[in-house]
Formats: sequence, C-alpha cells, structure tokens
Amino acid sequence: MKTLAALTLLVSPLFTVQMVQAQENVHSPVQLAELAKSPVKTIVPITAKTKEQAIAQAKVIAANQDADLAEFRIDLLDFAADTKQVIALGHELKKVLGNKPVIATIRTHNEGGQLTISDADYGKTYQAYLKQPFMDMLDIEMFRDQQVVKNTVQLAHDKKVLVVMSNHDFKKTPSEDEIVKRLFKQDELGADILKIAVMPQNKQDVFTLMNATLKVSQLSNKPLLTMSMGKLGTISRIATANMGGSFSFGMIGEASAPGQIDVTQLKQLLKTVQPTE
Repeated sequence: MKTLAALTLLVSPLFTVQMVQAQENVHSPVQLAELAKSPVKTIVPITAKTKEQAIAQAKVIAANQDADLAEFRIDLLDFAADTKQVIALGHELKKVLGNKPVIATIRTHNEGGQLTISDADYGKTYQAYLKQPFMDMLDIEMFRDQQVVKNTVQLAHDKKVLVVMSNHDFKKTPSEDEIVKRLFKQDELGADILKIAVMPQNKQDVFTLMNATLKVSQLSNKPLLTMSMGKLGTISRIATANMGGSFSFGMIGEASAPGQIDVTQLKQLLKTVQPTE
C-alpha cells in the first residue's frame, strides 16, 4: 500500500510553468451516446508498476480487437505519487492506445486500491491531471469530500472529459435499495457513467446487484458499469448485457479485481447473451 501524505505538484520550475499553461483535451471527445449503445463495451485495465510495463500492456490492449477501452490504474504504479511522471506516461499511453478511450483511475485504499490519500490531495492530483488531460474519462470516487467531488466533476466537464463516478465494497453487497440510491446519487453529482462494484457473500447477493442494475437502467439514461465481484459474481459481468449495463471489465493477463474474465472470452459471452434490438 502506498501513502501519499503531501503531494508535491511543483516538482520543478519547468513543471510549474507546464502546470500554469492549462491545456484543452487534445484528443477527440468521446461521445457518450456511442459508448452507451449496444453491444456492451469491454474495458481492460493497465495494471503495471513501471513505465515500461505500462507501455507494453497498452500495446497489447491496442492490438486486441476485443478490448474496447483501457483503464489506466495509476495507483498501482511504483511512482503514483509523482504527478509529473504520471502525466507524461499518461500521454504516452494515449498515443499507444490510439482511438481506444482511456479511463484514468486513482483507486484509493478505502475502495480496494493501493493509494492512501487525503481528500485535499485527491482533488489537487486530479486537478493537475486535468490541466494536461491525457484521458477520455476520469474515475471519481463518490464518497470523497463532496465539494472535492463536485469541483473535480466540473473541471473534467470543462475539459471535455467524461466522469465515471464509482463506489466499491469489497466486503459485502448492500441492499438493492442502497445500491440504487448510490447510483442515483452519482447521477445527482454529475456523473456521466454510473459505477458500483460489490462483493457477494451468497448467490442472492449476485441477484441483488443485477436487480438493482436493471431497476436503474429503466429509470436513468446514464450508462451503467456494475458488477458483483469474485468467482461467485462472475455471471454479473456477462448478464449485464441483459440488465441494462453498458460496460464490463475483462483482462489480458493480470486482473485488477476478483472475478474478471479474459477479454476475448468475455466478448464472446457478451455477444451470445446480448439481446437483439
């Protein structure tokens, strides 16, 4: 587990100048309507610790026709606290991935990730990334300080970056009503894509997650990214195609969460169960 007690944004005078010169997103804005269309889109995580590993993984994802999007798991990097290096690598990865959209994610320790970070530094870090945007989408954890969340959402939208708002529970599955409540809260906070991942303790928990997904999909036009984790919840990653979900995580090599399926196998399973329109 990494600790980020005080993030130093002004790494050098040169970097200070770079940070002041705010950039617009130089990549073509991802169209939310296209992402939300059938079939379900697959997301493959970049789980590297080093720059070289990250670029190698990105090349594999870029070459795999079954991988629709990539998630850059920044918190897994050995240098996750070095904002300058992360931004530079982010731009390199975007070039390698070409037209495949990139989700930038700092998954914090409280939500199953590797980084311990204060709310203030969480907001400052994302602000730094968004001044030189290398992502098409940004994952924002819904239970961070609410003002930090709102400010980050606003800045992301100003930069034409979509917001994936997320919540993860690696211990249990909340009630169906609670899952629905959290997803609608994400919508209220300005999310473009609503995400929740929960851990089932029994088969009923898996159906609880899927029922909540179906309910929200019938009441909201926002794309959904929901999953029941672990081997027990694997079916939810496939059945999402029938429950109103728009995305599912697959893997190439190393998984970033329990229960992920090889992306090629996942793509075939999704095609098999995807309802015809």
